[in-house]
Amino acid sequence: MSAQSPADGKRALFSAAVRKPGTLVVECATCRARSRLSYAQFAQRCFPLTAWIPWRRHSRLARCPACENRTWLAAHWFD
Repeated sequence: MSAQSPADGKRALFSAAVRKPGTLVVECATCRARSRLSYAQFAQRCFPLTAWIPWRRHSRLARCPACENRTWLAAHWFD
């Protein structure tokens, strides 16, 4: 049994993830999964066909890293 208090678990549950330089968080409109990708990995997923509609929440058409479907993704640069 560990010596952690219940407050440690609650703090871990409600704390923000550590930001990593050179990455972004991608959210899929279909499966709602959130994945962290590097800028290069994100660019690879956008090719050979991509679309970008700036006023939509899920504004980029690319392959989802979780479900591997070509769908609309939201890219969060500062998550």
